[in-house]
Amino acid sequence: MPLVDPALTYFLAVYGTSSVNEAARRLYVAASAVSRQLTRLERELGTPLFERQATGMVPTPAGHAFAGYARRAVADATAVADEVRQRRTPGPVIRIAASDGPGHDLIPRVVAGFRRRRPDVQFALAVTAPGVATQRVRDGACDLGVTFTIVADADVRVLHAQPAPLTAVVGTGSPLAGRASVPLAELAGLPLVLPSTSTTSRALVDLACAAAGCLLDPVFVCDASEAALRFVRDADAVAILGAVSLPTDAEGLVAVPLEGAELSRRTLQVQAQAGRRLPPVVESFADDLAAALLVAGA
Repeated sequence: MPLVDPALTYFLAVYGTSSVNEAARRLYVAASAVSRQLTRLERELGTPLFERQATGMVPTPAGHAFAGYARRAVADATAVADEVRQRRTPGPVIRIAASDGPGHDLIPRVVAGFRRRRPDVQFALAVTAPGVATQRVRDGACDLGVTFTIVADADVRVLHAQPAPLTAVVGTGSPLAGRASVPLAELAGLPLVLPSTSTTSRALVDLACAAAGCLLDPVFVCDASEAALRFVRDADAVAILGAVSLPTDAEGLVAVPLEGAELSRRTLQVQAQAGRRLPPVVESFADDLAAALLVAGA
């Protein structure tokens, strides 16, 4: 039996995305299942939680009020589960939600270094979309989020933030490898790897292309940085990624800065739930993350 009614998770996903279909995609369930749970909640509460508009699902005043309850319920259930789990384990558990760039290389390295000092600490890492990482922190499902963002969120506390401009990742033998910077227009016609249109990275690339009057036509659309880097190696291609996506042991690849003010609009943040006092061990790990991100340059 789940500690939290799944309907609360479905509601929070819709509340965070303003879309039943997007919530279903992020939760890996059918949209009809999300709709059924929302209908059940509204029937039990006796009031609509959303206005169904052409632009999306808009929370009603009751929906905004219910969101606070739902977040507390999820956070309380997670805290209880952690307490029960920690009674079976020798030390605390730090739960992290991270976007792909920092999640596949930098965070595991920081975890390994932290555990050399604190071998009693356990970790749980979920690598997910940037907005989902923030949502899990906002809802109390994770202690920390390490994710890219271009907008502020009043429901999270930013422990660390730094610029995270996009770069062109190429092989060391590429003519672009020795450049101080590269304009987007020069990438047109090259075998190019771009993230999907649902990401902040792609939104910034599209804005920069519109400003520069150029069109980039990718041969490979991919949100997994490891797969993108493999394609760059094997196809002598160019991937547009953040510098933090390039592992420290990525031999034969370099990240070249891209020109365009739009490409510098996002930040990489270490986030915690607003109003929550983190345990000292989580604060200490967050400090290690911030230090590692500064070295990586995001």
